[in-house]
Amino acid sequence: MVKRISFFLFVLSFAVVLMAGDLGSEIEKNLAKIPYSSKKELIKANNSLKNLYIKAIIEEDNDLQKKALIGIIKSSKILGFPYERYQRAYEKLTGRVYKESLKDKFVSKKKTDYKISKIRNISFDKNSITIRFDRPIRESDIKIYDLNRNRKFIKVIDIKTNLFFIPPKISIPSLKRVKIAQNRKDLVRVVLESKKRIKLNYSFKDDKIILNFSNSKTPLSNKKAKSNTKINTSAFSSFSKFYSTKIVVIDPGHGGKDSGAIGYQGKEEKRAVLSIAKKVAKELKRRGFKVYLTRDRDIFINLRERTKIANRKMADIFVSIHANAAPNKKSYLSMKGIETYFLSPARSERAKNAAALENKSDMAAMDYFSKEIFLNFYNRERIIASNKLAIDVQAGILKNLRKKYRGVVDGGVREGPFWVLVGAQMPSILIEVGYITNPTDAKRLFNPFFQKILAKGIADGIESYFLKNR
Repeated sequence: MVKRISFFLFVLSFAVVLMAGDLGSEIEKNLAKIPYSSKKELIKANNSLKNLYIKAIIEEDNDLQKKALIGIIKSSKILGFPYERYQRAYEKLTGRVYKESLKDKFVSKKKTDYKISKIRNISFDKNSITIRFDRPIRESDIKIYDLNRNRKFIKVIDIKTNLFFIPPKISIPSLKRVKIAQNRKDLVRVVLESKKRIKLNYSFKDDKIILNFSNSKTPLSNKKAKSNTKINTSAFSSFSKFYSTKIVVIDPGHGGKDSGAIGYQGKEEKRAVLSIAKKVAKELKRRGFKVYLTRDRDIFINLRERTKIANRKMADIFVSIHANAAPNKKSYLSMKGIETYFLSPARSERAKNAAALENKSDMAAMDYFSKEIFLNFYNRERIIASNKLAIDVQAGILKNLRKKYRGVVDGGVREGPFWVLVGAQMPSILIEVGYITNPTDAKRLFNPFFQKILAKGIADGIESYFLKNR
C-alpha cells in the first residue's frame, strides 16, 4: 500500500498543472482573488488552489496545505461546489474544526442599490414596438444580437427587467414573428423573425424603449437613436463579438508514431481525425471563435500534454476528436455510429473498451489504484458542464448528418475514463466520430463532404452550448 501511494504521488508531481513561481506566493495570489472575483475568475482560482494543494502535499509543506485548503473551501462554498472532503482534510491536518470568520464571506465589488425594473405595458403599431417600464432604464440593461439560420433572419433583444403579465400578440407587417417572454430571472427576451434582414433602430426615451422597423430612424426629442450598424459594433451586440471572447481547443487524436486504430482497408485513425479537426477549426473561426489545434500535422503528442496546451491557452472548452474501433472482426459490421464522451470512471464495458483503445499509448505505466484516484480528482467539478457540452455536440452532429446521410447511428452520450481529458481545467469532451473498422463508417470518415457536414454539426453543438450557458 505504501509503495502504491508513493507511486501515485510521484505520478501526480508530473501530471498536475504546475504554477509558475514560488508555491507560497501563488497560493496567496489566488487567496486574494476570492472575495471579489467574477465567477469565471473564481473557478480558475478554485482549480489553481486544488493543483497547488496537491503540490503542497508532495512537498510535505503543512502550512501551505492549510492555506490552500482554506482557499478551496471558501471558493467552493461561493461557487456551490462540494467542499466537505476539503474541510475534513483541513480538520485532520490542523486538529481543529474549521470555522468561517466574517472576513471569509463573499463580498462583491459590484454590489449596487440599483433595482431591476418592471415592464408596465407593451404597445405597437405597423412600424414599431414600445416597451414602457416603471422607471428609467439604462442602456447597459439591453443587449441585441443576430442569429441567422436556415434562411431565417432572427434578431434577439435581451432586456434586464421583469415581465409580470401576458404580453399582447404583436403583428408587424415586416416581421414574420414577434415573441416576448421572461427568458430567465430578471431577463426578458424579445425575438424578431423575418425572411429578410431586419432593419432595426432603437432608442431610449424616459422610461421606455422604442423599437422601430421602418427605414427611417425613430424621431427623438432628447435622446440619440441607435442605428443597426452601431448595434452590431457594441460590446454585446452580435454573436460574432460574443464568440470572439470564447477560446476553443480542438485536439485531433493520436498522430506521428501513434496511428490510432487501423480500420477498413488499412485506414488510419490519425489521418481522418486530423482532417476533421481542421475543418471544425475552420468552421468555428468563420463564426468568430478563437480556435487552437493541439496538432496541425502528423506529429506525436502525449495525452497529458494535450490538456496542458488547453490550460495554457486558457480555453473555455476542450474537444478531442477520435474514431472508434470494434474489438474483433465479428463486430466489424455490427458496431457503428457516433458517440460523445465526457470524463468519468467508466460505467459500462463499451466505455471501458473505447477508453482502453485511446489510452494505451500513455497510460500503461499507471496501475488501477492510481488511475481511479486521478480521474476522480480532476473530474469532480467539471463533470456537469462537460455532460451538457457532450449532449449539445452529439445533437448537433446527428441533426446535420441525418439531413444528408441515411443510417447514421446515435451511439449516445457516455461517461468514460479517457486519459486525454484528465487535467483539463475547463469542460472537455471526446467525440468518437464513427467506427473506422466498419466499412460504411470508414468510407464516410475519409470523405471530404461528410467531414464538412460533420464539422458543421460539431460547431453547431459548441455554439448551442455557449448560447445556453452565457
